[in-house]
Amino acid sequence: MSWEIIGVIIALTGLRLAWIVKRPVHKDISFYILPGLSNLRKVIRYDPEFSYVPYGLIWYAINVPMVRLGRYSGRFWMATLALIDSLFLGYSFRYSDLTVFFVYVVIGTFQLLRAPWNTSINWLIILAPISWIFLLLAPIAKFPVGLPIQVWRYTGRAVGHQHNYIYFGLLGTLWLIVCNHLYLLPEIESSIVIGLGVVWCFILVYAYFERKAGRRESMAKPSA
Repeated sequence: MSWEIIGVIIALTGLRLAWIVKRPVHKDISFYILPGLSNLRKVIRYDPEFSYVPYGLIWYAINVPMVRLGRYSGRFWMATLALIDSLFLGYSFRYSDLTVFFVYVVIGTFQLLRAPWNTSINWLIILAPISWIFLLLAPIAKFPVGLPIQVWRYTGRAVGHQHNYIYFGLLGTLWLIVCNHLYLLPEIESSIVIGLGVVWCFILVYAYFERKAGRRESMAKPSA
């Protein structure tokens, strides 16, 4: 790995940490993620009055030690994710190629800052060069595999919640690009990435204007 790439990773990690320190912690982390990670017994036994984070036991196994180390601080958890992710950035460049590295930089940064609960799912996908099994473990960790069957109903709600379809879609995009690079058609990898990039530009523009329209409606209701 060249010094240029190392410099890029260090600079990117610094910018990520600066964002994490200065920006307020995402409300979903405080209200849903941390309570779920701090009440693992309720998650496993199923408590109908408990608000579940519908992820698999693998996801909990990865993230519980980090939040316990930081005494359930959302900001500490995000900073820890950013530092560990810097290692995965280096790994993605060394064992994949520049295209996959670039995709991981973009998707990984967006997920870390907007939906950090998906960062550890990214790690499983990026570890696919070790074994194809990690491509199976990623969706197993994303969905509530190993939790009571009743928890699965929370998954349907999660997909339709706000802009979660974007976060699900980005995970699927990273999974597809890594899978294609390793096992399908790596010779047309650049074309696939460009095509998916164009599609995502339209999706994000649509989401932006949808959110903007929603804000206008919410502001107009009190005066109506």
